Amino acid sequence: MGSIEQNKGAVSKLLAQVQEGTTKYLEYFSSLSLPEPSYEEGDHLDPMKPLPVEVQAARDLAVEAADELQHLLLGPMGLLLEAPGDQYYMVALQYIYRYQIHKHVPMSPPGAETTFEAIAAAANLPATDVARFMRIATSRHVFREPRKGVVTHTAASLHLAMNPMLEAWIVNIAEQFWTSVSRTVDATEKWPGSEEPNQSGYSLAHGTYENPFDLIKRDDAVHKRFVDAMSFSHMHSSFSVEHLLNGYDFSSAKTVVDVGGSQGAVATALAKRFPTIEQIIVQDLPDTVSGLEASLPTDLKPKIKGMPHDFLTPQPYKGADIYLFRWILHDWSDKYCVQILRSLIPALKKGAKVLVNDVCIPEPGQLSVKADRVLRFMDISMKAFNNARERDAEDWVRLFARADERFKFVGITVPQGARMAIMQAEWVGEDA
Repeated sequence: MGSIEQNKGAVSKLLAQVQEGTTKYLEYFSSLSLPEPSYEEGDHLDPMKPLPVEVQAARDLAVEAADELQHLLLGPMGLLLEAPGDQYYMVALQYIYRYQIHKHVPMSPPGAETTFEAIAAAANLPATDVARFMRIATSRHVFREPRKGVVTHTAASLHLAMNPMLEAWIVNIAEQFWTSVSRTVDATEKWPGSEEPNQSGYSLAHGTYENPFDLIKRDDAVHKRFVDAMSFSHMHSSFSVEHLLNGYDFSSAKTVVDVGGSQGAVATALAKRFPTIEQIIVQDLPDTVSGLEASLPTDLKPKIKGMPHDFLTPQPYKGADIYLFRWILHDWSDKYCVQILRSLIPALKKGAKVLVNDVCIPEPGQLSVKADRVLRFMDISMKAFNNARERDAEDWVRLFARADERFKFVGITVPQGARMAIMQAEWVGEDA
């Protein structure tokens, strides 16, 4: 959905769009014999499964129009006064996770109740604090207070209690990113224009001058939570590896190097979809790839191999047809992305392809205000965390040109339904 024009009669137009999109969306629920969406426990659509294209479009129309309608009705001053409230919701989520409040509310039978006093006793917390923080959450329909002092689950809080990977995502935002975002402006003042990962909002929030990734890996529990959070975000259909497989034809490649390929999920999907690929090398740090081959299906073990490699150092695997970076470069500032791309050069043969599967921010005005806001939040989150960034098309072209003029930028593809684009460059220099 494009940006909704703000002009005379905009409120009526937006109201009509809310009605149109909602009607079509509810027709889908009816076709599945599901009740209408509610905040309560019960039958709901699986949020991780893709909706039919026309149903997703209808929901987007309604949600995005409702978002802009709210902004218009608030008025200019109300719009400014509304924004700071989100920080208090994040504080509530942080408190709920820190003390595992969601685990102290009974999950069965449906509608089971407890009290703020009982939760406080179980968690060894002051009852007044439990009530205050939980009531912020209930204002967003996370938990419900049917009678004063009594609390029960809603569909949202039940998801939090029952889905450990969702919990990891929420707490990763609350404990790692949100605290870092709150110190980002301070970091820009202390280190103007810095591209160093240890001179960020995270550095100030956590009192460290270490690379955030290094610090996270030092604590096994924090590292597992971080990995689970990233895995959860990949589970959403818009981030599915299927978009990469559908958006680029790997059939002509004999060798593919998946740089920063973790534990081989993408390599496995590639090998299954494109059996003509003869060799897939999965590169990552030693502790990440150490058990990769043992975990592979028996029939894929001859084809997929793990290789310890730090992508900031020269590429050891020479002569591959494709070097793939999936959701890697957005974790790094331009300075280090250039270093990563230049590190490939000693291994490149003429005609080798470099594929980057990452976010490509559309031009202003191509998305709804709400959808654009999500991408801008992602961008600032990356800056806050380690001075990394999300990029638009011009940024990607400029990045390859800065790395070496022998990288010929071929183009950008955005598969339908995907949040990540496929950026393609070709090495037109001579063989290494």
